[in-house]
Amino acid sequence: MPTAGKGITADVTGLLTLALIVYLAVDRVRSYYRLRLCFDILGHVARIGPNDLVTDDPDLLIKMSAVRSPYSKSEFYSGTQFDLELNHVFSERDEKRHLELRRRLTPGYSGKENPYLEESVDNRILDLMQLIDKEHISLDSDIKPMDFARVAQYFTLDVISDVAFGEPIGFLVRNEDVNGYCHVVEKALPAFEWAAALPMVNQLVRLPGLNKLVMPSPKDKSGVGMIMGFAKDMVSRRFEPHKIDRKDMLGSFLQHGLSRREAETEATLQIMAGSDTTVTALRATVLFIITNPLIYTKLQHELATATANSPQTSPIVPDSTAKSLPYLLACIRESLRLWPPSFGLMQKVVPPEGDTIHGRFVPGGTRIGHCTWGVLRHKGTFGPDAHVYRPERWLEASEEKVAEMTRAADLLFGSGRYACLGKTVAFLELRKCLATLFARYDITLVDPTNPWKSVAANGMFLQSDMWLRIEKRVDGGGLRGE
Repeated sequence: MPTAGKGITADVTGLLTLALIVYLAVDRVRSYYRLRLCFDILGHVARIGPNDLVTDDPDLLIKMSAVRSPYSKSEFYSGTQFDLELNHVFSERDEKRHLELRRRLTPGYSGKENPYLEESVDNRILDLMQLIDKEHISLDSDIKPMDFARVAQYFTLDVISDVAFGEPIGFLVRNEDVNGYCHVVEKALPAFEWAAALPMVNQLVRLPGLNKLVMPSPKDKSGVGMIMGFAKDMVSRRFEPHKIDRKDMLGSFLQHGLSRREAETEATLQIMAGSDTTVTALRATVLFIITNPLIYTKLQHELATATANSPQTSPIVPDSTAKSLPYLLACIRESLRLWPPSFGLMQKVVPPEGDTIHGRFVPGGTRIGHCTWGVLRHKGTFGPDAHVYRPERWLEASEEKVAEMTRAADLLFGSGRYACLGKTVAFLELRKCLATLFARYDITLVDPTNPWKSVAANGMFLQSDMWLRIEKRVDGGGLRGE
């Protein structure tokens, strides 16, 4: 691993390191790509500062997050906290409380204690279809373009709020950015970037008086605070004299011992994290499919065959059918690989006794970051065409190779004790929504030369202006109903 140049004083080196970490965290152009290039020159582990390394080695990443690993979360995670008095499961760095939170949250996220999980997703897909059919069906020269970037965000926000609380916020039905949530969150993400990149910023906003000025509050009428207020209201209904008892995620959280305050914090995280990442996967998959005619044709043929062999009484493809469509699943896998929704450094801290990595001793306290872009575009794992969108790689490879690729690709969702709790719900949304959209509609870009605007922010992507032309398929893809 390369070290700092000789003759540079510690203070100057520290400043240079600080500047690089900030650059990697807040650069909105191609920092995730530039970081990946390090490994082409330096190998699987690269030094980006005296106390900071970054890696694209799946084995090392899995080792650091293993259940019994002595590694721990870095202060990077503290920058994601929005309630300064109580950590949510992602920002919690105390390993004992973190594991206890996961134990209480996992049953709800798994869907096993929510018998209405698929029904909730179905109802929101119906809302999406009704919006498309009413406002955005194009006929010949009568073009009614739809900004899928925005509408998809409405969809994921309504799905996760419905799954969590038994009712959606109502973005799709109203067809508007309710209380300016989407707009404010996009503007607020840079603040989270600075807090995650610079611990001193995170400490600064915790100062009495200042925190009330800069941090969101459940009393806010818009943005993150509005979601906090919505979550607080939903939780309060489970504690009132005439309390609501529902078998949904929130009901599971409370059943497994979450306090009222903890439920409010976790519910807010659930909506924010569960919508912002899933929507990027949804947008990217739609874009990659409709801009690759051969792939689009194969997918439509698979959907037509499946629905013809098993005609549906509902206009929505059931998950039992969607899960049996290998090409659809390969398209989703490949989209997540080529355009990961999350790419933050997610730094872990080497234990006090240090560790030996790739034959080199690494002192305790060193931070090691995760280069998602490097892991998911590694030619040794995914082949010489790792930069190409090719779903067939998941269907043509041997069982051993698919297992190797899956092991690396799943690191997008973390692993071990830090694995993403919302993975089950995210895949359910993606399978059902994509299968239904492509079975029911023909979708093209309004302007192929300008498919979308996409910028990096806080380890995620923000997309806008993804204008689509949508027409109903003549055969309806074998679906029935309205």
